[in-house]
Amino acid sequence: MMFMKFLLLLFCVLVFSGCGAAFDYAVISGGVEHEQERMFLESLFADNEEIAALKLKLIDDGGSGVKPNVFIDIFSYWEKDAPFGDTLVSRKAFVPRGNPLNGRTNTGFAVCINGYETIVRPEEIAPPFTALRVDGFALGDAGYPLVRAAGIRIRLAEDRKPSGKLIEKMESLSAVLESVDKPLALPVPEPLWIASGGDLMLGRGASEILLEEGAAGIFGKTANMLAEADLSLVNLEGVLSDGGEKIAKSFNFRFVPETAPALRDAGIDAVLHANNHVYDYGGTAFLDSLSRLGKAGIGVPGAGNNDEAAAAPFVCRLGDENVRVFGIASFPRERNGWDGLSAAAAPNRPGMNHAGSGGAEKLKANMSADADTSFDIILFHGGAEWSTMPDASTRELYTGLVKAGADLVIGTHPHIVQGFEWVEGKPVFWSLGNYVFSGMEDTGGGDEGLFLRLGFLNGRLLYLEPFALTLNRARTEIAAPEKLSTFYARSKELRDRENISSQLLDPPPV
Repeated sequence: MMFMKFLLLLFCVLVFSGCGAAFDYAVISGGVEHEQERMFLESLFADNEEIAALKLKLIDDGGSGVKPNVFIDIFSYWEKDAPFGDTLVSRKAFVPRGNPLNGRTNTGFAVCINGYETIVRPEEIAPPFTALRVDGFALGDAGYPLVRAAGIRIRLAEDRKPSGKLIEKMESLSAVLESVDKPLALPVPEPLWIASGGDLMLGRGASEILLEEGAAGIFGKTANMLAEADLSLVNLEGVLSDGGEKIAKSFNFRFVPETAPALRDAGIDAVLHANNHVYDYGGTAFLDSLSRLGKAGIGVPGAGNNDEAAAAPFVCRLGDENVRVFGIASFPRERNGWDGLSAAAAPNRPGMNHAGSGGAEKLKANMSADADTSFDIILFHGGAEWSTMPDASTRELYTGLVKAGADLVIGTHPHIVQGFEWVEGKPVFWSLGNYVFSGMEDTGGGDEGLFLRLGFLNGRLLYLEPFALTLNRARTEIAAPEKLSTFYARSKELRDRENISSQLLDPPPV
């Protein structure tokens, strides 16, 4: 009997001395804004074996009748303003939302956090809205300020005396929380940046300046944007060749072949070669231009040795995006009688991808392949020259290509800037006008242009940053911001026309 009492006493000692099933108790303190962080911590206490071995039990704050030994405090801050405490648990980036047609591309951090801007998660940006920069910083830039972090700090309850074992438990808990994966501590996403200019005509002194002075000589301050973008695109209005014979046209453009590597050095990744000047010196110069551009490492969408090659995309892998750039021409017969269909590619003939010879159907077929895993861009040369708006047939053609899978459409050929609009939720820029094009003075808009810097995230337009251009003979410079008024006015006119058309097609009930 005495021996049995001894065993019972020994069991009690082991249990209540902490060597058996005794627990210390912890409480998570935070606010309703930290619900996700709280759920993450609760799941760790439920499933993590290292935490279970600490015999630190999680209880509700004040609801269990048991006084906690340890508090796990969750608190948030803007990452630029404060340290995150002992352990970072979550990180979320935000962007201010704006309507791109209002002409703003930037705002201030103080304005955002004081409630004067609508700030949302980047994945919540959807048409007709885009994001604004914050104090000049875009999402993904070092120093971008709108990043909200949540950290935790483990502390002893105020009415508890620290013991060696409890302090050791707290330190071990901190080490576990530091080491586990943090699914809520997301990296700040980095957009895919695309830069694009309009018609690039390298004659009349432009090639010489490019070769002697470099990209800044003809592109001005946009040269840095070309070089820094993940993907830079232009329409090359002519061929790079010293061969061929001039065909009967009003204007013929041919540039010295040495400009091909100079364009690549400028950061240009691909040039549209489906336009009304790629056959100015016949098939010999056309093929020579394709070869020289290819050797320089420049993609040539919209042109090839046959119709399949002309309809094939220029493909590149940029970060997590598989990007495909297609090219197509849809310009009408010129006043001098020259018809672009005469330069359209065929099964056994080199040339351009032309809508009039089935080019759109070929693009649709190609875009249907890997449509869910690629980001598809269409560069087109089409519409009527000197027109301020896309005509009905041009809008119909490229609306069809957007429905087939195009994520971004950029147009050239009219020589003047037209507007932007959302088509099926995708951005379409109907004409960027001229980029570098000497001889456009006194043409009623030909000495102006539009340069685009676009930021995409997960295939959706996040940043729309247009720059008005002033062409001074063979040199281009960024114009004053107020010069964008034409672009915005024409974009609003497109929007308003589309809204009126929608109302006519689907009138409200009476």
